[in-house]
Amino acid sequence: MKFKYFVEILKFSAKPLTIIYPIPLLQLAVFSHSKHDLKSLLLVLAFSFTFYPAVNIWNHVNDVEEDILGGKYNVFAESAFMRVFGAILAILLYSLSFLIVLKYGKPLSVILFIICFLVTWMYSDRIAFGRLLMRLKDHYVTELIAFIVSYVSFTLLLWTFFEDLKVKALSLSLTILFFVLFGIFIKDIRDVSGDEKAGLKTLGVVFEPNVLIKTAYISLFIYYLSILIFTLIGLYNPLTLLSLIPLIPTLTYAKSLKGKNWLITAETLPYFKRTLLMNLTSMILFIVTGLLSPT
Repeated sequence: MKFKYFVEILKFSAKPLTIIYPIPLLQLAVFSHSKHDLKSLLLVLAFSFTFYPAVNIWNHVNDVEEDILGGKYNVFAESAFMRVFGAILAILLYSLSFLIVLKYGKPLSVILFIICFLVTWMYSDRIAFGRLLMRLKDHYVTELIAFIVSYVSFTLLLWTFFEDLKVKALSLSLTILFFVLFGIFIKDIRDVSGDEKAGLKTLGVVFEPNVLIKTAYISLFIYYLSILIFTLIGLYNPLTLLSLIPLIPTLTYAKSLKGKNWLITAETLPYFKRTLLMNLTSMILFIVTGLLSPT
């Protein structure tokens, strides 16, 4: 195999960028709001950085058809060998992450892992069971369900490395869910061409871009609302309210987008980019203020 293919596979293992991998914001959020144990943090990083590359590689291996139709480069479309190699690599990485859970996790960790594995596998699979059943990502309803289940269960799984589950763990999983839904609602907009040609019913195909963008902002505001509510009822440290500061400029950006019917144009694109920056700022503040709370 050519060396350039190894480089491309490494790149594809990190596509799309998420707050789990290669940017470990979720792990840091769990670390900051649970027991501040560095050994557990290293374990969840090791687990996440084997599990999520498997998720991404498996997704790209199964997306060859859509990417070809959409005119997108996919290293696993280079040959049948590359596709088989990608599938084997994904299975090996899934297996390695499972071994980490078996050795360092709790019984509940194993159950949550099985949920995460099945959902992420069936989300993309058209090679094994996907030949008989529809892939979860092929229809927006099952796609949304898959994201909700996987993010909540994955967050709770990471928590079990630090301490036993409690109400705060569930509240954190909900806060994280509404944060990532912002990106989930808009991620398919640029893939509409390939998805339409493949006959898929993804969010980007079924709904107009302005509807998805508006819904994305609604989920973002629920993210901020969850922080406010969970702080007021004593689940989060009062300092966590500082992570609401980016909401103020975000409201002005949303107002500007609403005035343009929630469309991303050359005029409104800066507001959208600034929203992304405010999202990142809020999450960083959420992590830092969590670290300042007692364990």
